[in-house]
Amino acid sequence: MRFQKNNLKKITKLIKSKKSLIAYFFAAGSGVIVQYLVGTTYCIGHLNMKPTTGYSIGFIASVPVGFILSKIFAFKSRNSGNTSREMIKFGIVLFFSYLITVFGSDYALKTLTLIFGELKTKNPFTDTEFSLIGTLSHFTGMGLSFIFNYFTHKKFTFVETGLFDKIKEIKNNKA
Repeated sequence: MRFQKNNLKKITKLIKSKKSLIAYFFAAGSGVIVQYLVGTTYCIGHLNMKPTTGYSIGFIASVPVGFILSKIFAFKSRNSGNTSREMIKFGIVLFFSYLITVFGSDYALKTLTLIFGELKTKNPFTDTEFSLIGTLSHFTGMGLSFIFNYFTHKKFTFVETGLFDKIKEIKNNKA
């Protein structure tokens, strides 16, 4: 019985220490679902867009989901009073995240296709083809972006860095 209580305490402590990562995983996971459904499934699968175009549209569609859920749940900055600043910093991070997602996915697609060839199968629910390589490559780009986003949002976007105060100070000194 004592052994179980100690393990439960350790697990509880671990979860509390990783709370923002777990919450971010679910917030970002919602964005991943939107990005995949819009980008890969709809734009590439149904509209036959080029992969980079589909990845881009899916990425753009997932932005509001990612910002809102990250702000509210993952980084607990719901009432920070800095939403405008956070949106600007979120946009800066998004620029690099976009590059990682789209070009990482495209590079993975080209590499995996070169290694394994084009692996497509017929979707039994619709009259479309499903590309396993396309899906794996998109998730590769999104996974790389997830890692980058978590650390930059945690250390830059949703914290007071003093960046805007420094910009104001420089601006006021020039005037």
